[in-house]
Amino acid sequence: MWLTLDIGNSSAKGGLFDGPRLTRTFRLPLTRLDPAEAWDAALRAALDGARIERAGIASVVPTVTEMAQRVVAHETGAPVLVVRPALRLPFTLAYETPHTLGIDRLAAAAAAWTQFGEDAEVPRSVVALDAGTAVTYDVVDRAGVFLGGPIGAGPVLIHRCLNTGTAQLPEVPLEFPEEVVGRSTREALQSGIMYGFLDGVGGMLARIRGRLGHRPVVVATGGWGACLHAHVAAVDHVAPHLVLEGVRVLMTLNPA
Repeated sequence: MWLTLDIGNSSAKGGLFDGPRLTRTFRLPLTRLDPAEAWDAALRAALDGARIERAGIASVVPTVTEMAQRVVAHETGAPVLVVRPALRLPFTLAYETPHTLGIDRLAAAAAAWTQFGEDAEVPRSVVALDAGTAVTYDVVDRAGVFLGGPIGAGPVLIHRCLNTGTAQLPEVPLEFPEEVVGRSTREALQSGIMYGFLDGVGGMLARIRGRLGHRPVVVATGGWGACLHAHVAAVDHVAPHLVLEGVRVLMTLNPA
């Protein structure tokens, strides 16, 4: 069994793979402020006795990465691969500042490219669209070159800015209103946030298509991935565990 971890600023997610098949996922209720002992106990409970042969970590929190590597090695006794741009990748990295590239973006792009671009009968460009607090677009063209991509704000961040940056706009649930033309402040905010989010993503994907000169395969992940798949025609697939899948791909390319 292979263990993959996706460590973000507010939570950590994990997955167990039996070959290429993702058999189990879990979330560790931890933050960068928790000590190693808490990580060790949470990981032990999540693994529940599973025998781990290899492990891989994609972390966007540098202060946690080394500790997490030690904890995983201690708990599993398995070799641990930490994802970084210097690894062997399934594409050519054309990003001008690879040291600033989010590791989760690298992993998501690796999964999207190997599953939907490289494996096609005729290779196709892909966009790994990760929609959470931020919205990232990672573009791999059909020649297998990682180009980079835009970074924008998700609904939660837009809502927070409107709420804290103005004196009279209240907090509202992040859901679609009955009508796009809001007839109350609540509906007006919901319309602006939610439909603005959808149209912003759709517009950005149209710009990316124009840059490439052809339509890419768009794979959405993150907390808002399913919403985008349901409402934005340019989004072709939703893959909730794309980063975990990408860690496994990179482990395969970089044997212990």
